[in-house]
Amino acid sequence: MSIAEVIILPMTASGGDEMIKGDQWHEIHTRHRLHESKKSIARTMGLDVRTVRKILSQKEPVAYTRTNVMSSILNPWKEHIRQRVAAVGYCAQSMYEELQGMGYSGAYEAVKRFVRPLRQEANLEATMRFETPPGRQGQADWGQCWTLLDGKRVRAHLFVLTLSYSRGMFVQAATDEKLPTFIRCHLAAFDHFGGIPHEILYDNPKTVVVSRDFEGRSIRWNAAFWDFARYYGFRPRLHRPYRPQTKGKVESGVKYVKRFLRGKAFASLDHLNESLLNWITTAADQRIHGTTHRKPAELFLEERDLLLDHHGKPPYTIQERVVRQVSRDCMVAFETNRYSVPFRYAGKQVDVQAVDDRIHVYHDGQLVVSHLRCEGSFQNRINKEHYWGLFRRNRLPATPAWHPFRPSPEEEVEIRDMAFYEAVAEGGAR
Repeated sequence: MSIAEVIILPMTASGGDEMIKGDQWHEIHTRHRLHESKKSIARTMGLDVRTVRKILSQKEPVAYTRTNVMSSILNPWKEHIRQRVAAVGYCAQSMYEELQGMGYSGAYEAVKRFVRPLRQEANLEATMRFETPPGRQGQADWGQCWTLLDGKRVRAHLFVLTLSYSRGMFVQAATDEKLPTFIRCHLAAFDHFGGIPHEILYDNPKTVVVSRDFEGRSIRWNAAFWDFARYYGFRPRLHRPYRPQTKGKVESGVKYVKRFLRGKAFASLDHLNESLLNWITTAADQRIHGTTHRKPAELFLEERDLLLDHHGKPPYTIQERVVRQVSRDCMVAFETNRYSVPFRYAGKQVDVQAVDDRIHVYHDGQLVVSHLRCEGSFQNRINKEHYWGLFRRNRLPATPAWHPFRPSPEEEVEIRDMAFYEAVAEGGAR
C-alpha cells in the first residue's frame, strides 16, 4: 500500500470515525508547518479540530485495521473453506450452505468476502506451461457450433483430438456425442495420424468416466471405453475439475475450428467433414503456431514414429453400452424399449450392452440376462421366470380349514337367484 492510499480513521467527538487519506495527512502537516492554525485547517478541510490535533500528533500515517465481528465468527471455519473452496468451484453460496450444515451461524456476507480473494487468487495463479515429449500425449474434447447443412440450421458436434507436442489436430463433425460416435471419431483420428499417443487427456465426460472424486483417487471408468482403451494400448487420463488450463491445447483447438466454420454452409455432414480434413492439411497444420513458433506439420515428423502402432489389430467392434438402474418393476430401459431382469436386481445399477441383435445386461461384470433386441420402438421383452421368486415371496398364507369368514359345512347358506345381484348392481335392491 502506498502512502497516498493509507487511510487513517481517528475518533470524532460523536464517537464515529473520520476517514483521512494519506494525501490529506500530508496536507494537514504541511499547512501546520506554514503556521496555519488548527481551527483554520479543520474548517477549510471539513474536519473536526480534534481530528486535526490527532493527525498532527502522528509522526507518520498509520493505517487503520477494522475489527470485523462477522469475520471473527468465521475464524474457526476459515481453514475448512481454504481446503474445500476449490471443490465447489469457488462458489460462496455453496460454501455457505455447506458450513450451515456443519453448524456455522454467521452471515453469508462474511463467507462471500472471505471467498472473493481466494477466487481472484485462483484466477490469477501463475501456471507453468507443461510440455510433453513427442508421441506421449493427446488431448480430446467436444465442441458444438451451429452451421448450415443442406440449407438447414444444424447443431454440429465437433470431436477434436490435438497432439500435445506438435499441436497436430484432427477434427470430425457428428450429430451426437454418444459412446459409439465417440469411439468412431477416435478410430478416424488414429487413422489420420497413423498411430496413437500413449495417453489421451479428457474432460471427465460420462462416455469416459462414470464417477470420480475431486482428487482422482477413486475413479470408476466407463467399462466400454476402458475396454476400447485397453484394446489399443493407450491410457485415458482425466484432468482435475475446475482446472481447464490442464487441457488448454485442445480447448484452443476447438475455438480455432469454430472460427473456421463461422458463416460457412455445407451440402451435408460428409461435405462438412471433407472440408474440415482439407482445411487441417492445407491450413491448420501449415500455420506457424503461436506457442511453438513452428508448423504443426513439421513438428509432427518428430513424433510420428513414436506413436503407438494400431494397424496390426483387427477392427474394434463398437458395442453400444450404457449404465442403467433397474426399476421397481424389474425392467431396464434401452433406447425406447424395456427389458426384464431377475427381481433380485431391482434398484441396482447395471450395464446394458447391445451386440448385433442381442441385448446383454451385466451387473458387477457378470452377465445377468440376454434378450433378443426389439425391432421397433416402445416395446417390452419380459421373461416371466424373472418374477417367479418374487411371487412366491409375496404370496399370502393359505386360508385354514376353519376361518371366521368362511361358513362351516353345518351352516346353512342362502342361495339367491342371479337376478338379485343384477338388481343390486343397477341400484334396484333395497
